[in-house]
Amino acid sequence: MVSHVPSYRVVEAIAQKEGVSPTELSPPLFSVVDPEALDALAQPDADSNTGQIEIAFTYLDYVVQVRTGSEISISVQTGDKSTDTPEPSPKQ
Repeated sequence: MVSHVPSYRVVEAIAQKEGVSPTELSPPLFSVVDPEALDALAQPDADSNTGQIEIAFTYLDYVVQVRTGSEISISVQTGDKSTDTPEPSPKQ
């Protein structure tokens, strides 16, 4: 698994927040969103005039936002409040 693809970065970030290894997350990410589709949608397409795309979904107790170019933001929801934690973009 390549650590710079958005789906893997989401799993790594949430596993770190949960204090477990990525393989211990339950349910697995693919039960919530198609990881291949997420990775494909988040990749900038040089042949397309499509602007910024944002994909948002809930996984475990987190709201995950992935934007074109692999920018990832994970919000922890507690009651009516959420704490936004952006993940650093991968170095190219």
